[in-house]
Amino acid sequence: MIDTERIGLKVRVLSRIVRLSILATPVIVVSFLNACNGKTITDDISAIFEEVKSNPVRLRNFLQKYPKGGDLHNHLSGAFYAESFIELAISQGMCVHPVSKTLSAPPCKKNENGTEIGVLIGEPPSANKVNEYGIPNLTEIIDQLSVRDYGLKEISGHDQFFSTFGRFSSLVPGNRGDIVAEVTTRASRQNILYLELMQSLGMFEVANWAATEYGTTSHEFTEILDHNFIDDQVSQVTSTLDQIESRRREIQKCKEVKSNRFDGCDVEVRYLAQVIRTFSPVQVYAQTVLAFKLIDADSRVVGLNFVAPEDDPIALRDYRLHMSFISDISKQFKNSSNGIALHAGELTLGLVPPKHLGWHVRAAIMIAGAKRIGHGIDIAYEDDLNELLEHMAKHSIAVEINLTSNDVILGISGVEHPFKTYMEYGVPLTISTDDEGVSRIDLTNEYFRAVTEYDLDYKTIRSLSRNAIQYSFLQGAPLFKDTLTGEVIDECSEDKNTDEEILTDRCEHFLSTSSKARMQWQLEQKISLFEQAVRI
Repeated sequence: MIDTERIGLKVRVLSRIVRLSILATPVIVVSFLNACNGKTITDDISAIFEEVKSNPVRLRNFLQKYPKGGDLHNHLSGAFYAESFIELAISQGMCVHPVSKTLSAPPCKKNENGTEIGVLIGEPPSANKVNEYGIPNLTEIIDQLSVRDYGLKEISGHDQFFSTFGRFSSLVPGNRGDIVAEVTTRASRQNILYLELMQSLGMFEVANWAATEYGTTSHEFTEILDHNFIDDQVSQVTSTLDQIESRRREIQKCKEVKSNRFDGCDVEVRYLAQVIRTFSPVQVYAQTVLAFKLIDADSRVVGLNFVAPEDDPIALRDYRLHMSFISDISKQFKNSSNGIALHAGELTLGLVPPKHLGWHVRAAIMIAGAKRIGHGIDIAYEDDLNELLEHMAKHSIAVEINLTSNDVILGISGVEHPFKTYMEYGVPLTISTDDEGVSRIDLTNEYFRAVTEYDLDYKTIRSLSRNAIQYSFLQGAPLFKDTLTGEVIDECSEDKNTDEEILTDRCEHFLSTSSKARMQWQLEQKISLFEQAVRI
């Protein structure tokens, strides 16, 4: 049997021995790729993994320690846990609605009928020992800010999930740095290297401006493209990102010496611009322009996505129009067109009528040029399923799999989920969380679900981890030709796993040109260290 505590210790020891400077200076580094791909090592780890799978406790521990490339489908505001929002609300003197539990800015007051519409959320713990937050109705607030115990309520998982965001949204704008700090800390403790976080910076401002400037019924879009207001918003978003990163690093003490830093400093973060698709067409168009301009202007913004419930009446009505917006605008920003990830197919029969099923994924790919699909649940309703899946596999269009989210929102899990179908056709998959705070999960939990529900083997887990960077929107070409077999690009195919050898000139040059490949190299080193520790 595997001793997981010993694994953890050895991984920590080995990690201290091998320090990774490659991200800062991509020069000579020992290659561990063959250690990961060697037959003996792979067979050994596979056998150990099969043994671990039979014990849920050991499996969770194994997967938690296992190096995971990243999370590519993660909404920033939804990643913050309810308890963290409560702590912020108390520290900032916020109000909470006595019934809905919506958090809001003071003053806490009564309406004209004398009914309370907001009360001070809490007092210092020293003044009230009911719990650590000093809140008598803490359980109710947590339940309303998340999907905890949603099955015990007279409300669907879908409605409970989407209702939570409005209850804590007032706390997001001024506290994004705190949220990023929590999310990256959680990621670090699970050995996650990379996050692409979705957020809607500047989107509401641009949407409101477009409505005022053009009216919500306007279909005159072309002059929006070069409008100064949107350019000003680009500058403001860039400044806000600076503040977010500064606050994150302040909280995590990232400027301190390594021994004094908090967890999370080394987790690489990029952002996706979230376009809110439930506005009028002119407002969605303006937001989309902003998204592409952000990608063009700030290297931290690597892509865009369209968000809000896909079953919303406006989202359904305008879905094809939205795809055409992306197609048209992307032609003006050719350097940014590779960063298109879209929520598509987050639908099922009953949630919407049949006419809305079986074409959203195809439209996202064929019209909008999506490089990644988020969810992709309704693909079963496609008229030509085989053709679409073969196209996705051939063109390496990845699907971001969110198992808990799909279960809660759509009631889709197990054999009803298209997870295995995508795998059978060779469509690349990544495991992600969607909204880990609202769903009260983490990425390790989603790997756990994937293993237990679909009986995944070790090679597949390793491939899923690699895919998270392979199909990220990081700059540069990927390291792998095939993440399952571990076959690497020709430039690095000659590099061996010996302590005496250095990188070949070709491989060293390649890594120097690709942020994506450098991070993949780092992941392979971490996986190799983990595997060595497991085998000892």
